[in-house]
Amino acid sequence: MSMMDEEKCIAKILAGDTDAYRELVERYQTGLIIHCENILNDRQEGEDVAQDAFIKAYENLKNFSASKARFSTWLYRIATNMCIDTLRRNRRKIPIEHIEQHLEATVPKHIEKDEIAHLQKCIEELEPPKYAEIIKAYFWEGKSYQELATTYNTTTGTIGTWMRRAKHQLKEKLS
Repeated sequence: MSMMDEEKCIAKILAGDTDAYRELVERYQTGLIIHCENILNDRQEGEDVAQDAFIKAYENLKNFSASKARFSTWLYRIATNMCIDTLRRNRRKIPIEHIEQHLEATVPKHIEKDEIAHLQKCIEELEPPKYAEIIKAYFWEGKSYQELATTYNTTTGTIGTWMRRAKHQLKEKLS
């Protein structure tokens, strides 16, 4: 996409044409996901941050100035900053492997079974039901975002959004 095409596309978006933004997402999605995955060294988090970067770019498009930078440069800067923020947040967390090792050594097996049953019950209660389906398909069946997108006839970005919403609901139910 040339700079002139980008400027026309952005003008359409600012005029209310949401389909025009879809063109920009399709143009840059794969590269941006790879960029985020490389920074974060995590496929899932890379996809999540890339999706969030597209949303943030859309919400702040009125602040974009084509005379200062290309859209792709601006978008990648947003994503890079979000990756840095994610890395900072994650640095404060205890690695999950450490927690799992500790739990294996200290938690009686019957408690673990009860927790798994509670987790499964909470997953089944997710609304809408497709959230439970994608959580199970992704984590238990090992399906990729692309496979889920094909199954649900949508984009990987939408799957990422659904997954984040499902995780948020699940976190609230488990709290």
